[in-house]
Amino acid sequence: MTESTREFNSVAPPLGNVDRWSKVIAPVLLSRAEFFKLLAMVLIVSPFFGLPGIFFLFCMHILSIQRVGGDSAEKHGISTLSSSRLGGLSIAVMMFAYVAFNFVANADGSIAGNFTERSGWIAVLFMAFLGLSEDLKADFLSPLVRLIAQIVFMGAVLFTAEAYIPDYLGFPVIDYLLTIPLLGWILCTIFAVGFVNAFNMADGANGLVPGISFVAFFIFASETGRLLEIGYMSACAIFLVFNVISGRLFLGDMGSYGLGAAIGLYGLWFVSAGTFSASFLACLLAYPCLDLLMSIFRRVKQGRSPFSPDNEHLHNRLFRYIRRRISNPVLANSLTGLLISGLTSGLVLFGYVNELWLPSSNEWLYLFGFECVLYISVFYLVGLRKHES
Repeated sequence: MTESTREFNSVAPPLGNVDRWSKVIAPVLLSRAEFFKLLAMVLIVSPFFGLPGIFFLFCMHILSIQRVGGDSAEKHGISTLSSSRLGGLSIAVMMFAYVAFNFVANADGSIAGNFTERSGWIAVLFMAFLGLSEDLKADFLSPLVRLIAQIVFMGAVLFTAEAYIPDYLGFPVIDYLLTIPLLGWILCTIFAVGFVNAFNMADGANGLVPGISFVAFFIFASETGRLLEIGYMSACAIFLVFNVISGRLFLGDMGSYGLGAAIGLYGLWFVSAGTFSASFLACLLAYPCLDLLMSIFRRVKQGRSPFSPDNEHLHNRLFRYIRRRISNPVLANSLTGLLISGLTSGLVLFGYVNELWLPSSNEWLYLFGFECVLYISVFYLVGLRKHES
């Protein structure tokens, strides 16, 4: 046996292990189309986030090809690819890495925050892991059990951290109810839990909920200038790029529950502090809220449970409309999500950056009225021919 032959045999797997090696290596290898998609992601992400951003893109690619947390192509009524529900886990990993690095780098404890913020972190983590249980095993907990758990835990957090409960919204009837401590706590608990589920319900099209989340945390970070909000914004931005271009990784329940809880609590906190008006946040988060209310109204009108699933959300209808005109299903999916997030939260971002009104002003109610009219108009217009092949 020659020296070169012995060297080859020392690194090559035995023939009996070839299948095992192929199962490990093959999923990581990229097809031509996937390679160019990943290259496009790297070119977009690297100027803003450098090597850490590229590393997290690779991590998301690995997560997207795992059997654990797999999602069927028909689950959302939009996707045509078998994909993964572990997007929320990728955001959690990015947030943990970002916060840990900056906490060590600054070593001043500023990220830990006060009691109110720490209780908020606990609430977000609880909601996220509640969603993760569903991502890893479908129907691990019944919808009723999850809803009760959300109400109990979120109610407990708001009861112990009163700074999340505002005493003024600018609407006389609601403001009067908020002056009664018990009613204020109940109303805020209902809002927080409802918003978490609205976010979960809206998660379907590529770039929809991630786009709304990115805009929300961009504005939050602009107001606070803190590392924590910048971390949220960065994680959502990197995930948004991967989600829109690949179409193979969704937020899942972990992502939608976790982000929904975080944004909902931030909203209560900012309104309570007088930083934002309720009208501004209504504009910023219009789509998930309007979609939840419309879905409940539509199902009750049809004599069904308001919590029964269907594929008649605005993003489902708009996708069918776009899909009839665009042959590429991933492109049609991503256009659906980006159009909706861009024409709702994106409009608010444009107005915020250009100082259309102060974020604490109730004049944003005019824009919210426009969003309501736009939602209803598009909902019915794109649904007129929903049964067309």
